[in-house]
Amino acid sequence: MKKVFFSLLLFSSFFALTNCGNSNNDEVKNEEVEEEVKVATSQETVEINGVKHFIEKIGEGEPLVVLHGGPGLFHDYLVPHFKSLSKKYQIIFYDQRGCGKTEFPQDTASINIDTYVEDLEAIRNHLELEKLNLVGHSWGSLVALNYAKKYASNLKRLVLISPAPGNSDYFDQTFSNMQQKRSDEDTKELVQTMMSAEFEKREETAFKKAILLGDKVNLVDQTKIAELYEPMNFDANSANNLMLVNSLLERTYFNIDVINGLDAINCPTLIVLGDLDNVPFASTQAIHENIQGSKLEVIKKSCHYPFFETPKEFNSVMKNFLDPEYEQ
Repeated sequence: MKKVFFSLLLFSSFFALTNCGNSNNDEVKNEEVEEEVKVATSQETVEINGVKHFIEKIGEGEPLVVLHGGPGLFHDYLVPHFKSLSKKYQIIFYDQRGCGKTEFPQDTASINIDTYVEDLEAIRNHLELEKLNLVGHSWGSLVALNYAKKYASNLKRLVLISPAPGNSDYFDQTFSNMQQKRSDEDTKELVQTMMSAEFEKREETAFKKAILLGDKVNLVDQTKIAELYEPMNFDANSANNLMLVNSLLERTYFNIDVINGLDAINCPTLIVLGDLDNVPFASTQAIHENIQGSKLEVIKKSCHYPFFETPKEFNSVMKNFLDPEYEQ
């Protein structure tokens, strides 16, 4: 059975293209459009554990460090959706090792989740933060959870947004759910795109087209996928690095069990997800039940990107968690 590359913000892997079911026609139009927010922005490149990491900060106030999904993607897709929070908090993004504007390491063996955890700890020290307010989206939630297990005393608050599957079984169930939503037409077009000379040359139009076709099943309204990815630009270098990081980290899902050991986490924890996420709810519930005192918020009419699909509800949940005195 032929396997091909597939990338999405949930996580990424090689997957078997089978005769997928027809796409889900349930579409929800998001009527909530937030006012454009102008915020202070700064960027820097700093060497972390031998690799030059790209860091971007928006806003001012108490810092929140945000981990992007992937693996292999980069933080750009998150920036527009955290501007509302940046009115009160300084949002700190960075591209993970080998991703986006961060350098690809000479030693490919360093592309592993343990090293990503150590990179985060080194970035905390670089930023001179005694304790982290840590936010992880999708794959970023796995990095966040592994960090929280090892460095629990360095966390002030933990937020998991649409966390990736907690173990290998849930991983397989997630892909099955996605394949059932992907139309035969999209599957055919995805295969054709990825077999094209343009994709092999990592031409941006073909590469981005493949990602949009692959990831659209993670939105309730699949027609909005181009809007979600509008901030993401892929040159040949970032596209190649995405493929490499993706390939190197896919092994993470063969024997993963992030749920084991979550009782080490003792900081206030929020888990927020859409009610139509493709990750089995049982996976997220297991994470919730194993982190003592954690809070689980499910946003209706949303899938894997609640900050994009339902921004008003997402921001309300976040602000209520970060500031209990916040009034809607």
